[in-house]
Amino acid sequence: MMIGVFSGTNGRQRKSGFTLIEAMVVLFVVSLITLTFYETWNLGTQHIANAKHRLGASALANQQMEIIRSLIFDDIGTVAGIPTGTLPEDQTLNVNNTTYEVHTVVQFVDDPTDGTLVAGTDIAPNDYKKVTVTVAWGAASDSEMVEMTSIFSLDGVESVAAGTGILSVNVLNAAGIGVANATVRIRNTAIVPNIDVTAATDANGNIMFPGAPASVQEYHITVSKGGYYGNMTYDPYPTSVFKPTNVHASVVAGSLSAATLVADHTSSLEIQTEDPSGTALPDIDFTISGGLVIGVDASTAEPVYDFSQAAVTDASGEADFSDRSSGAYTLALDPSEVAQYEFLRLDPEEAVQNGINLAAGDSKSVKYVLAQKNFPSALITVTNAADSTVLAGASVRLYNIGLGFDVTLTTDTYGQAYFPINSTPLAPGTYDLDVSAAGFVSDTDTVTVIGANLEKKSVSLSP
Repeated sequence: MMIGVFSGTNGRQRKSGFTLIEAMVVLFVVSLITLTFYETWNLGTQHIANAKHRLGASALANQQMEIIRSLIFDDIGTVAGIPTGTLPEDQTLNVNNTTYEVHTVVQFVDDPTDGTLVAGTDIAPNDYKKVTVTVAWGAASDSEMVEMTSIFSLDGVESVAAGTGILSVNVLNAAGIGVANATVRIRNTAIVPNIDVTAATDANGNIMFPGAPASVQEYHITVSKGGYYGNMTYDPYPTSVFKPTNVHASVVAGSLSAATLVADHTSSLEIQTEDPSGTALPDIDFTISGGLVIGVDASTAEPVYDFSQAAVTDASGEADFSDRSSGAYTLALDPSEVAQYEFLRLDPEEAVQNGINLAAGDSKSVKYVLAQKNFPSALITVTNAADSTVLAGASVRLYNIGLGFDVTLTTDTYGQAYFPINSTPLAPGTYDLDVSAAGFVSDTDTVTVIGANLEKKSVSLSP
């Protein structure tokens, strides 16, 4: 096809123009240039707007600092903070059609220049106050935030407020390494004025609050950080129905009181329900529990976890659990499913038959293998006759020569061998069973398959 223009020159006609393909190429190039220009213009506009917001945030932070500088030393503190004062901890301000969130934290600092209370070389640890003002806008990301810090000291001799001590909070990961920039919220409604202060840990995962009023197990601590699974303190037993790992913190007057909480990267877990041949089983109801250990049961001393949820797999036999804590998880079939399915194992196999160990920051996929009880099949479990423990790696041969079936399997971690090895059901009949294991006396038995049923047989081998 040709698109062209004809013109007469000296009595002759001349054809000139371009093909449709050439026109499309030109259109594509023009579109690409236009799109690139638009993206560049849009990005530039965003940078200009963000720079404008940053200037506004910096002005607000400076303004807040000027207000603080006008206060007397004793009033420099937040209304519900440590130390207490007249400043609001959080404010929402609208300037030039932009909404800013202003967060103010005031802390006493025990400067090591004149010794520290921790080392026993400074009996007056309230050396000066450090004020941190954070102004955020938009999504409050690192690029949408301005932080300003200033020091305020008192002329004359420093002193220790009567009835106060130092509250130190450490946030560690599972390896015992400090978690920097973790958000720590501390609340205490048992003292007047009430305390409700939020601040961030330093590079070592620590934050200190000199001047904290003395209080017994009333400092409620909550720890959080983006991409981390948080932690918190709990009421002591028996106010809590279990014995907590982390009890609300105490502060002793004139002393350092420390609280340590563990927080680590979140993990994700995918559960896939399927039959022994690998075919997905949809709409399976089950319960998953485990994760972060928050205490122990007062009667049994068994771990108490913070997570337990009833779940169901989707049409593809999958269920996803994101933003989970690291730790041990247990799966259990819902009672409504037990009549139809026999739980075989989890794949990959772990030491506990229905247990999953999830590491911090891990993304794990686990197959939940279930055998249908109305399917002609056989489940053989091999145990040690001496102590009833299961025997992994035992050889199990199931055969019926007349039916043309002869299959040998090795028992899994849980001492089990499941027949058949594919989606073809076992034919009705009586099958011979030969079981052996290194270091044990071999044994024989029979398994009779009748109708559409899962036949279970346990064989004990003597050492």
